[in-house]
Amino acid sequence: MKFEDLFKECPRCGCKDKIVKRKIIDEHKAFASLREIVCEKCGYVFQKG
Repeated sequence: MKFEDLFKECPRCGCKDKIVKRKIIDEHKAFASLREIVCEKCGYVFQKG
């Protein structure tokens, strides 16, 4: 997902707030990989990682 896509509205509800869910890598607690980016209001999944 491009940086400017983070500011687009949700196609379902029109909300601009998003939640980034990350998965912490076990052997390196400080590092994480992207799981998904979802809409805060309706839960629409923008991107899965």
